[in-house]
Amino acid sequence: MAKSNIAIGVDPGNVWKHSILSEYRHQLEKQEQAEEKYKRAYERATMTTSYIRADKVQGGNKKYLFDWINDLQPLRDEASLAVQKTTKAWMKLNEYISSVESKKLKLLLTLIYSNGLDYKETSKKIRLARGEKIEVLHNQALRMVRCEYVK
Repeated sequence: MAKSNIAIGVDPGNVWKHSILSEYRHQLEKQEQAEEKYKRAYERATMTTSYIRADKVQGGNKKYLFDWINDLQPLRDEASLAVQKTTKAWMKLNEYISSVESKKLKLLLTLIYSNGLDYKETSKKIRLARGEKIEVLHNQALRMVRCEYVK
């Protein structure tokens, strides 16, 4: 994910909306961490099977295969829950972005909050009119977002 250099001005409503819209990227990072944790544990468990012979563990820390598998279940549940939360955050984000009427501003919000681009990368993707600044457009887009927390 690209590091953002988002300047959202001094409008407290925009600051709040920015934090609400940023929830998807935050949740996506948590999901990736949970999936990576599960993947590492799964790899350790499958490596253990190569040491097992006739119900005896021949190496490692003397754990039986079913112990390794039992250790995987909570990690699998955690990753599954993270995927569900990420999906909900993504749906909420799309709902908020859909509340903006301008297609250009919708695209800007999508690039920043869904794709995780910073201002420099976003300005390369969007054709700006002469004299337009990405920071001003972003603040304008945030003011147009309709959400239940901020009017």
